[in-house]
Amino acid sequence: MNNVAFFYIIYYIVSQNVRDRSKSRSEGGARRLTALYIILGIIAFICLVLLVKVRIDAEYIDGFKLSVSWLFLHFSIYPKTKKEKKPPKPKKEKPKKEKQEEPNIFKTFYENQGMDGVIKLVKDSADAVGLMMRSVKKHFIIEELYLWIVVSSNSDAAQTALQYGEICEDVFPALGFICSNLKVKKYDASIEPDFIGTFSSAQFKTAFSLRPFFLVGAGIRLVFRLLFKVVLKLLRQKPKKAVVTEGDNKTETQNIQGGASK
Repeated sequence: MNNVAFFYIIYYIVSQNVRDRSKSRSEGGARRLTALYIILGIIAFICLVLLVKVRIDAEYIDGFKLSVSWLFLHFSIYPKTKKEKKPPKPKKEKPKKEKQEEPNIFKTFYENQGMDGVIKLVKDSADAVGLMMRSVKKHFIIEELYLWIVVSSNSDAAQTALQYGEICEDVFPALGFICSNLKVKKYDASIEPDFIGTFSSAQFKTAFSLRPFFLVGAGIRLVFRLLFKVVLKLLRQKPKKAVVTEGDNKTETQNIQGGASK
């Protein structure tokens, strides 16, 4: 009877230990899932925020103004509000350390690879930047584009007419190129001659928008392209091998044979 009670106690202790372990594992799995859901929620929130358009407004009517708006934020880039500057505190002069000249990685690359390597490097960089600009251009939207020009040449009707024709020849094809290659929602251009005026004037108002999500994605792709096609070439550069032609080999062997016959 005592043996049965002893084995029953051991069984109870072991089963209780197994239950505690399984319970702790389930709690640990639940905590991991909760942490995963929180991380995914943060990522989704950041993506949604980055999908909100950034709007840039620029105008020149009474003066040039430039501002940036995003969500509930609004920043006036130009003109800037002047802040009162505090008098600078006197700085203690520190002893200047002699700077050692660091090796120029671009100069070393040119010495190792020559002009062909530099041209290839510049071409790879230009291709990467071009791909980024093309991908960003798809999501670049001109919300509005308005232009007002008054042409006048000091009360000279003939000169005013000539200037009016030249400005129309330049402005309308440029506007057509912009509207055909970019997404433009609202646009208008007004060019008028003033035959009795004394000077010309021009005003414009424009606003364009871009979703930061696509700009960040294009920037990340640009960084990776530059990393593998440009930066690694600069860091892993090796001296260019000298190319020996067959003619040089033949002349060298003839010289050796001639020297041996002597």
